[in-house]
Amino acid sequence: MDLNQINFHVIQQVDSTNKYAMEKVSEGLAQHLDAWFAIEQTEGKGQRGKSWVSNPGENITFSIVIRPQQCFQNIPYTFNAFITLVCRDFISQMLQLDVQIKWPNDLFINDRKSGGILIENRYAGDKWKWAIVGIGINVNQIDFPENLFAATSFKKITNTDFEPIHLAKLLHKDLIEAIESTNQINESFIWERYNQHLFKKGQQSRFKISGVEINATVSFVNHQGLMILAQNEKETSYHLGEIEWML
Repeated sequence: MDLNQINFHVIQQVDSTNKYAMEKVSEGLAQHLDAWFAIEQTEGKGQRGKSWVSNPGENITFSIVIRPQQCFQNIPYTFNAFITLVCRDFISQMLQLDVQIKWPNDLFINDRKSGGILIENRYAGDKWKWAIVGIGINVNQIDFPENLFAATSFKKITNTDFEPIHLAKLLHKDLIEAIESTNQINESFIWERYNQHLFKKGQQSRFKISGVEINATVSFVNHQGLMILAQNEKETSYHLGEIEWML
């Protein structure tokens, strides 16, 4: 595939690539697998209303619009895991390092956050029409705000500069190939691989649940995207937003 021929658009500045891509979908100006890369995001979006902070020109900040295949229509959480695994594998291959998935879809290297994914969906009735997949990966940034002390980047790890647009095009190509080659889904295999790379799996970690801090062991994430924690030989499932990591 010629990387110069795929639908990859570079924008100098935008508030949020996900917001921009969603607007293109609403205006009927988006095609399946189109992507928009921003040199600078002024209001980057993260999980649960959080912001994504990125120095201009230093990182991967782009969104791709996807028409979910029929095989994903009734299993959106598996689609999330599928996309997260493609991004995880990309970083792992680029750096030749193990990359872990912090539930639901943050990407960690050596207990430091290297990237994250935000998927927003557009429905028509009960039909899942579009997934807007926003991807942020720290590439050349080495200074982070104090509240992001646990962040890392390609450059911090390798002491080497990378070309963010080129890397984003390579990741876009990987996503296209993964999506276009997928007609049937082996849910169990996807979740097996997701849990194989699950951050802190089998380890005790600290969480806040309903304002109370607890210690619990990370067991696995099930097919519905719920986190299963073990405490006092009892396993409990949690939705996103019900628990908070205390890292």
